[in-house]
Amino acid sequence: MRLLRLDDQNPLTGWHMLAIVSAFFGTTIAVNVVLAVVATGTFPGLVVENSYIASQHYDDLLAAAREQEKRGWRGELTSTAGVLRFSLTAREGTPLRDLKVVAHVGRPSTTREDRLLDLVPARDASYVAADPLDAGLWEVDIQVERGSEIVFRKTQEIFVKGPRVQS
Repeated sequence: MRLLRLDDQNPLTGWHMLAIVSAFFGTTIAVNVVLAVVATGTFPGLVVENSYIASQHYDDLLAAAREQEKRGWRGELTSTAGVLRFSLTAREGTPLRDLKVVAHVGRPSTTREDRLLDLVPARDASYVAADPLDAGLWEVDIQVERGSEIVFRKTQEIFVKGPRVQS
């Protein structure tokens, strides 16, 4: 076995050092570029189109949240086999009916599968989505409207179990 030795026959020159440093930093920069491209390709980081305009309405969102809290309504979002079910009850526990319920669903780390689901009234006074979600983690933003007014909002993560693998 031959050990690497620096001697007079194989001196470490400036060109060797330049190659070593270039290889080190070149590898580091290449890995960072690849990771940045992959990260921005899956989730662009865009939450709102214009953050300044959104900030102008932040106090309105806080006021709406306080009004929602005063009402004492309780919303429950569940998923069975990927089908979303949402029920909304008043403070005393009576179900609220005749509402328009829309769910904006998407993956937490990408915008590729974002979509809107209209939830339709069911016999048990809940609201059910017609299309099931695929397996995995979903972020669901429920918006409930009465007429043109938004009366309830809730954001929740739902994990949909995939099909079991038989072994």
